[in-house]
Amino acid sequence: MTHSPSTSADIAPPRAKSTTYYFDASSSRFDYAVDDLKSAFSNLKLIGSLVRTGFLARYHGTLLGGFWITVTTAMTVSGLALLYGQIFGASMTEYFPYVAVGIVVWGLISTMINDGASVFLVSSGFFTQSPIAKSLFVVRAIGVAAIGMCFKLIVVAVVIYAVGLRPSLTDLGVALLGLALIYWTGFWFALGLGTLGARFRDVGQLTAAFLTFAFFVTPVFWQASRLGEYQFIVQYNPLAHFLNTVRGPLLGLPGVAESFLWATCSSLAITVAGALMFGIFARRLCYWS
Repeated sequence: MTHSPSTSADIAPPRAKSTTYYFDASSSRFDYAVDDLKSAFSNLKLIGSLVRTGFLARYHGTLLGGFWITVTTAMTVSGLALLYGQIFGASMTEYFPYVAVGIVVWGLISTMINDGASVFLVSSGFFTQSPIAKSLFVVRAIGVAAIGMCFKLIVVAVVIYAVGLRPSLTDLGVALLGLALIYWTGFWFALGLGTLGARFRDVGQLTAAFLTFAFFVTPVFWQASRLGEYQFIVQYNPLAHFLNTVRGPLLGLPGVAESFLWATCSSLAITVAGALMFGIFARRLCYWS
């Protein structure tokens, strides 16, 4: 019996394709981004685990856990309402819930903006070493913010009930729709801003500085009517309209329909910009982070 000579290809074991560093150069940038998003939302169990551990890690070993958010929010709301209520000469029955809802919704917006600016930088240790969807960490950031919001809403519910306000089911539904719009916008904003922040590290600092300025020109704890002829500052402030999509229905404030129009248009623009930014540069995040 004769044997044919063996070559190195015959005797070498087949090499498995690496799923960690595999890259299909033939796929377009947007195909890569779409696949990343599909992968992120296809594993709900992993999303739940990341959100849960991300939230619990912040309060690990504390006595009150997440209820520290409730305590901190209650103290902030009480301090601002009592102090500025006296300065403005406002009725506590009207001003207390105004401040409570304003502080809580603003906290949600500012948290998603701040966390979004660094979302890929703080999680780069995961997706640079394992084949995990990058957009999954944006979902985690939004999920953690949503859990924190639940603890803050306890303060809002107590204040509204204490002053005798009873929003109808329709009002509650409209307010929840406003919250949903904020979450939707926050996701795409974080996706785009996080991508930009991974490339330019100054984005995080610029974002923090902008939010400090925006807090004082947005009617979080003061009323737009007090600006007089300068009310246009609020009229052309998208953050004020996002705020009013939640606060307006709960407190019976005017301009809710107009605020939804402004917020929806702003959300569409942010969604397109965020999708384009992530779609074009998602493949480079491993090199930038």
